[in-house]
Amino acid sequence: MKDRRRGLFLWSMKEREYFNEEQNKIELVSCLHGGFDCQEHLAIINKKFSASNRFMRNKDYAKSIEALKNAYYITSELSESSCSSCAEFFRSTITKSLENMQEDLYKMSTGLFRPKRYQLSYKLASSVLKEFKKDN
Repeated sequence: MKDRRRGLFLWSMKEREYFNEEQNKIELVSCLHGGFDCQEHLAIINKKFSASNRFMRNKDYAKSIEALKNAYYITSELSESSCSSCAEFFRSTITKSLENMQEDLYKMSTGLFRPKRYQLSYKLASSVLKEFKKDN
């Protein structure tokens, strides 16, 4: 009996295979300077994205939002004039990720039968988004 049930789960993927944390969210495709100015910052931003995704999978939305917030402020350290368009792209990617998370949190926290436990995370995401838009 156990052998018959075991075959049902052969095709299931492990979580670490499905969520490839080693894959970078943002990759540098082309740069006039070869990416020498922003490689270090880009590695940190990708680590923050990975941490944010890991926290989000564990439903620790506050830490996920903080990781995205830290990644956003790391982009402000890219002060070279040649890196300004890349930094703006990084900021827009981070902002879009936070907007998606905010939308998901809103859906999970509103409605008649929805638990209200995600409302604080939704409010945190909203305030961080306002902070980002004020910063621009």
